[in-house]
Amino acid sequence: MSLRAVIDENRSRLSPADLAVVDVLLSHPTEAAFLPAEQVAGRAGVHVAAATRLAKKLGYTGYPQLRSAFQSELVVGTDAAERVRRRLDRSDDVLADLVEDEADALRALPRAVGGAEIDDVAGRILAARRTLVYARGNATVLGGMLVRRLRRFGLPVVELPGSDRDLAEELISLDPGDLVVALAFRRAPRTLPPLLATAEEIGTPVVLLTDVLGGAGGGSPTVLVAPRGSGREFQSLTAPMAVVNALVLGIARLAEDRTTAALRRLDDLLDRFDS
Repeated sequence: MSLRAVIDENRSRLSPADLAVVDVLLSHPTEAAFLPAEQVAGRAGVHVAAATRLAKKLGYTGYPQLRSAFQSELVVGTDAAERVRRRLDRSDDVLADLVEDEADALRALPRAVGGAEIDDVAGRILAARRTLVYARGNATVLGGMLVRRLRRFGLPVVELPGSDRDLAEELISLDPGDLVVALAFRRAPRTLPPLLATAEEIGTPVVLLTDVLGGAGGGSPTVLVAPRGSGREFQSLTAPMAVVNALVLGIARLAEDRTTAALRRLDDLLDRFDS
């Protein structure tokens, strides 16, 4: 049963504060699905406890479970062909329509990911013994970009391989001083839950960059949410790419001398190899 159906079924039991939270959730679902209870309650003009009470009235253990179910609901029942068709049916001017949606997603991004969160993750990358980057599917484009940027800064970085055996071998040396940065969109890749479980077992912190991803399983990663619009339509990587670029710039700002020296060294090496 969808969240809207659950709400309708229980509407007679909901208080004015509950209904104010419901209005926020249903008015802007693709954004509200990613907001923490505090922000949803703030927009509704009620105390944060109202969001928790609403979740329990609707049968969830708490607001995080409601939000996870809401996120998962956005991607259920739509394959790639259907998502593209729905995008094409919206407008004859594909470019203008796409630019408008991407601009909306970028404007909403700072409400989902704060500057303090970016600085925190950037600092953790700088402090890590190694940063291990995990990406599958279309996320590999952003994963590869992040690996290259970190390498250019002279930071120890490992791009985790795609095959199960190679991934397992790479994780033999996983250390509590490492940092795993995982990028996963729409649905959790099959190898993400065992990766998170392995990191938790060893005590390695994990940062997860995602859009709609409930039930990844294993551990308690730090989550950076990059909403990409409705999961029932074609989605691009514009918003998560902005988060990756913000992380790179955050690292450069926090360690300006170190990263500048590394880039100058890279220029010298490029001149040497190009000559």
